Amino acid sequence: MAGFDKDEFWAKILSMYDTAKESSYIIKLDQDQVKELKAIYMDLNIPMEKLSHYDDDQIMKKMMTEIVSIYKMDRDTVTNTGEVIQLVNTVKYDGRNMYIKYAKLSPVMMRRFELGKSRQQIAEKVGYSVSTIRNCETAYCDLTRQPEHLVYKLAKALECEPEALY
Repeated sequence: MAGFDKDEFWAKILSMYDTAKESSYIIKLDQDQVKELKAIYMDLNIPMEKLSHYDDDQIMKKMMTEIVSIYKMDRDTVTNTGEVIQLVNTVKYDGRNMYIKYAKLSPVMMRRFELGKSRQQIAEKVGYSVSTIRNCETAYCDLTRQPEHLVYKLAKALECEPEALY
């Protein structure tokens, strides 16, 4: 997914977002899943020659810090201002399982990030203002209460079905 992912590790964390949405944005990783995630993290971030300098607890702490630091700078091309969008709120590890609490992002925002598009680009395709797109991206926006033609144009611009945005 182009929006957040920098590498395979971030892509793995992002791939669990949809599953987490179904359970109040929290996902529980069992030992095997933690081991797999840790292996990806180590391959990408810890050089083999320095591996002996870290114990398991240190690696887990570094990995958890990396997970919490997943963000996207969502820059507005018109005003050159922006906001930082966090993907993960907290990560806890009890020695066996890892619990990741994701931030609640609207389906419109998530889809835009997946496409790697700016609000301005979507606004131009939809034919509405950037502020309208921003409003549709808020977590509390109920698209079922928006004009139907707006939702259909938004879905077309985001290359998905309208149902995916609800």
